[in-house]
Amino acid sequence: MINNDKFSERLHTVMDYHGLSASAFAERIGVQRSSISHILSGRNKPSLDFVMKVLDEFSDVD
Repeated sequence: MINNDKFSERLHTVMDYHGLSASAFAERIGVQRSSISHILSGRNKPSLDFVMKVLDEFSDVD
């Protein structure tokens, strides 16, 4: 099961590492900016599809 707080922290780390805003990150992985905001705020849990999009676009993430 995904720990939302840890996932949010790691998502912030990936965005910071690549110098991406939430909007730019959303565009890179092909999701709406609101999806990123909701996951970062803890409102929504990331779907498997979302996680796979992150992994496909950012192969350096483990």
